[in-house]
Amino acid sequence: MGRLDGKIAIVTGGAGSGIGHGISRVLAREGAFVAILEVDLQAAEIVRSHIEKAGGRASVLPCDVSKGAEVRSAIAKVVEAHGRLDVLVNSAGVGLLRPVAEASEEEFDRLAAIDLRGMWLCCKYAIPHMQNQKSGAIVNIASVHSRGTMPRFGLYAAMKAGAVGLTRGIAVQYGPDNIRANAICPGTVDGIQTREIIAKLSSDVDGWLDDHVRRHQAIPQLIQPEDVGHLVAFLSSDEARLLTGAEIPIDAGTWAQLISRD
Repeated sequence: MGRLDGKIAIVTGGAGSGIGHGISRVLAREGAFVAILEVDLQAAEIVRSHIEKAGGRASVLPCDVSKGAEVRSAIAKVVEAHGRLDVLVNSAGVGLLRPVAEASEEEFDRLAAIDLRGMWLCCKYAIPHMQNQKSGAIVNIASVHSRGTMPRFGLYAAMKAGAVGLTRGIAVQYGPDNIRANAICPGTVDGIQTREIIAKLSSDVDGWLDDHVRRHQAIPQLIQPEDVGHLVAFLSSDEARLLTGAEIPIDAGTWAQLISRD
């Protein structure tokens, strides 16, 4: 028996090159039906295939989270097919490595449209269904950058701080409807997206990662997508029934460590 048996979950960016695929796979292993909302349909189908081969259940729906009509339609299709929506995981996101004064308006708008507006849109159209059934769990993927950041990540940090604020607002507003909302703040999680960003900082990606893990984490192990998935599964389950409005790091102790080990 999985802790999410019988639950219907939506994971945006659920086949992503960062943590999305890890979340989708763990939720499915825990018994949830996972509806993967993605713009990369080829990657989504690969994740769906892996889930089903492992005995889980999943579907793929095309959805650009920055477009309200697509979000509303995709969520409605999930509810129509399954009769309910128990879990929403907002994992879709993009990064931006640019000094605040050097970013273009177009770069800002794209970042905001996906990382913050898209999260809000998914919550906006999922919450009424959860209100109707008087239950629901929302897990928003923020970042350690919501609380502390580094050069060239200022705008990304702003979006992730906004995601935490949005999460708290939802928790307070909709708690009486038995809807919970929590934010997860991952540290450096291994994946294609992370490695692409690091490649802009260093020509030696593996060396950069090894140095980061050794110097800036209390536990010197690289975080994997499924590590985040396990935390999402707990927050989505009835075991976390009174946990809401939280900002939870999964960063191997990055927030806890005041300075580098050198």
